[in-house]
Amino acid sequence: MTEDIRQWLIGLDLAKYVDVFMDNEVGMRDLPAIGEDDLRELGLPLGPRKRILTEIEALAGLSAVADNGSLPGMEAERRQVTVLFADISRFTAISERLGAEATHDLLNSFFAVADAAVLGFGGTIDKHIGDAVMAVFGAPIAHTDDPERAIRAAVALHQAAQDMAPPLSIHTGIASGQAVASRMGSEGHREYTVTSDSVNLASRLTDLAGPGETYASAGVARGLGSRLAAAFLGPRSIEGPQSRRRKQSGPPDGPADRD
Repeated sequence: MTEDIRQWLIGLDLAKYVDVFMDNEVGMRDLPAIGEDDLRELGLPLGPRKRILTEIEALAGLSAVADNGSLPGMEAERRQVTVLFADISRFTAISERLGAEATHDLLNSFFAVADAAVLGFGGTIDKHIGDAVMAVFGAPIAHTDDPERAIRAAVALHQAAQDMAPPLSIHTGIASGQAVASRMGSEGHREYTVTSDSVNLASRLTDLAGPGETYASAGVARGLGSRLAAAFLGPRSIEGPQSRRRKQSGPPDGPADRD
């Protein structure tokens, strides 16, 4: 999809080259075959070429993980992560109006644009839960600016959801902190995931956010400083989650901010 490569390049701060890739019909599925000479032929200077090649190698690593079932972090390890939840607003009413088949198609379309936004900014899809997406920035691949990437992914996802047919409104929550990253499950099925209070907090912030809003934890806001345009909401009392994510528990780690 052309939107996939657009979001990916924007996430690398290379938006000026979006038209070059689109004019040459280069999409995400073509990236594994792209090399130094190809990027030079497209007219990219040295810095952007190296940045893109580094990200292509990272994507190839994730692809190899998916193919052979061997994930980094076979043993539990502590990682600094930023967790993003995105939820469709008023989903129950929408699903009742559309019916089962149309709702199924709508969810698939939403997950496609949500995943593109997350992957475009270097995040990893942890899971789809009902009408929600959980994404992780910082595991298994870490960047120095993972909180900022999560915020930018949320902004892109809000716009992408609005551009859908029919347009959707979403609410998102973002929190950062230490997490245990590992493969979890049974002998029959294991998934790479993270466990921490930040997962719970991001989920609860999503529940607090209204349609079109992103709530970020105080830790995210402090880390981004002036790079984040936000309204400080002050301390909030966050009760246990009142949603399908009730099984996740743990104390919140700070007040919420709005992006």
